[in-house]
Amino acid sequence: MRNFKDKVVYQIYPRSFMDTNNDGIGDLKGIISKLDYLKELGIDYIWLNPIFPSPQADNGYDVSDYCAIDPMFGTMEDLEALIDEASKRNIYLMFDMVFNHSSTEHKWFKEALKGNEKYKNYYFFKKGKDGKLPTNWCSKFGGPAWKYVPEFDEYYLHLYDEKQADMDWTNEEVRNEFIQILNFWIKKGIRGFRFD
Repeated sequence: MRNFKDKVVYQIYPRSFMDTNNDGIGDLKGIISKLDYLKELGIDYIWLNPIFPSPQADNGYDVSDYCAIDPMFGTMEDLEALIDEASKRNIYLMFDMVFNHSSTEHKWFKEALKGNEKYKNYYFFKKGKDGKLPTNWCSKFGGPAWKYVPEFDEYYLHLYDEKQADMDWTNEEVRNEFIQILNFWIKKGIRGFRFD
């Protein structure tokens, strides 16, 4: 199913959808428990907001590991069960993939902060100009879009929260990393992606 024009896509924000372990946070098992209801609605796809590990600086849109499940939502086995049970009802999963930036807690950014040039080049690290920021760009969260790193006397770009470092998509290695991530989830049975 590559064409979504005739499909019904139902967005779920997992945190608030259905909590099965009484911790106040919705979870993957909660979505499984409502699949018959979702089938009755006539949906074709469940579009899940990010369920990856995250420090939650921006409701999960600051991803620290693109190939794992945040324990607050459950386990990889829970996700596999959701994929399986949903497919029995002809419902498929679409993931919200946050590729514009990663969390500053991601291993790539941590390596960048150690001075590893390969990983510094995954992001935008720039020198200031005449004692000023590299550009006058503003973060969508307010304030400047650049955060100073004294160890390098450089700034990194964050168009959102300062804990969301922007990825450099002109870098072929970055693109290849994300291709591998997509292939990982395709093999798991994820049938659609929304790119952020």
